Amino acid sequence: MLVKKCIIMKPYLLLTPGPLTTSETVKETMMTDWCTWDEDYNLGIVQELRKDLVSIATKNIEDYTSVLLQGSGTYCVEAVLGATITRKTNF
Repeated sequence: MLVKKCIIMKPYLLLTPGPLTTSETVKETMMTDWCTWDEDYNLGIVQELRKDLVSIATKNIEDYTSVLLQGSGTYCVEAVLGATITRKTNF
């Protein structure tokens, strides 16, 4: 005798932005081409963001800078560890 099991699936919500869950306002904004070589984007958005990030980390904002990394969280963590940990680093 063959017995079939019925699996009841939970109604999962797609958490990554995509055509199913993205609002119309986000879709409209995504239609704008933002390019890092455009001066208004680079100076008006990127440079301000970099300055804001430094000001969160330190009061000495003239002594430091921030570098925006494009990639996954794992990529960014690996980049930071690779740039800051040397053979002489003790944990």
